[in-house]
Amino acid sequence: MDTLQHLYRRLDNRVRGLSRLSYALLVGLVSAVAVFAVRSLLPGDGSFGPIAMGVSMTVVYYALDPNNTT
Repeated sequence: MDTLQHLYRRLDNRVRGLSRLSYALLVGLVSAVAVFAVRSLLPGDGSFGPIAMGVSMTVVYYALDPNNTT
């Protein structure tokens, strides 16, 4: 358990150290992949959903800059 917490802290510190644009792009990519994975389990065609979610999350995270500590 201690090893898992250590890995989490290391990853968290690395992600928090990213620039504003890099962080926004990472969040957009992760959200697009997650929506694509869930969407692939559901019936029907929905290729626009992951793209729209990825782009919108990137824009929102870049505009709001949640890692801003000031």
